[in-house]
Amino acid sequence: MTEPTVNEEQSPLTKPKFIISAVVVAIIVALGIILALVPKGGGTPSPEPTNAGPSTGSSQPSATSAASVCGLPSGDQAKPGTAPADTKWELVGKIAAPTSPKQFGPGKTEPNGLRSCFAHSPTGALYAAVNVAALSGSGKANLVYEQLAVPGPERDAVLKSSPTAAPESVPAQLVGYTVRSYDGDRTVIDLAFKGANGAFVSIPVPLQWYGGDWKIVVPATGDAGARQIADLSGYIEWAGV
Repeated sequence: MTEPTVNEEQSPLTKPKFIISAVVVAIIVALGIILALVPKGGGTPSPEPTNAGPSTGSSQPSATSAASVCGLPSGDQAKPGTAPADTKWELVGKIAAPTSPKQFGPGKTEPNGLRSCFAHSPTGALYAAVNVAALSGSGKANLVYEQLAVPGPERDAVLKSSPTAAPESVPAQLVGYTVRSYDGDRTVIDLAFKGANGAFVSIPVPLQWYGGDWKIVVPATGDAGARQIADLSGYIEWAGV
């Protein structure tokens, strides 16, 4: 990783050594799934998928979309502009994840810990993104790639590389989100995590409605756009702990 150039008079929180350790620790802990995709240089967010749709408003799922694999209703197609009310949270490993089995998901939880089947809506995608992050951060990155990623050469390449499991001893937690884009079948959910060292990290999670559920899209560029952020400006605060 290339260290960014900074002014030595800046706060210690912005010096290269702190930035690199904060990003690496937070990404390893918060989202092991993209450990190999830590951004280079300044960490500018990667572009949204070209067919990710408009970044405002709401869109209906396409008529040809597969129905939910566990029968969850699509529900409201408006982006959640405020934190979902009365959210229930469960610990996945040591990371809090939202749960609403009959409305947003996960509608299915397997004995191996896999959490799947989320509603075909922006809020369902938000729940999916956080649950994928929690699963990945609790050491189940391989399982996530095998079961919760859109098939393709990028996914296959990551599986061959054996994604590194995140250590559970220093958990990071979700503290906010923003829905970057949503067009009914594709979305980018930007999650903000806070590491044990107090650093904030933004992790965009691209998702596609595939086979009746939200699945992650493995970036072809090898750069998921994860980056350190100074605070939660621009994010809707939402946390389970």
